[in-house]
Amino acid sequence: MKYVAVVCPRCGMASAARAGAKSHVCPFCGARIDLEKAAVIASGSAQEVRKAVARYNSSRTR
Repeated sequence: MKYVAVVCPRCGMASAARAGAKSHVCPFCGARIDLEKAAVIASGSAQEVRKAVARYNSSRTR
């Protein structure tokens, strides 16, 4: 299964969503993200996307 890492337009945090889904709920702020309009920072396997999300979010909190 393929996944994408998207950035929430409300809180700016990244999270993983299934590729092909229409929307995703941000686990940090609860905003509904339209995946067709979302800023995608990575795509691939669950492991690849999880690493990209962790890198992105850790760079924001420093």
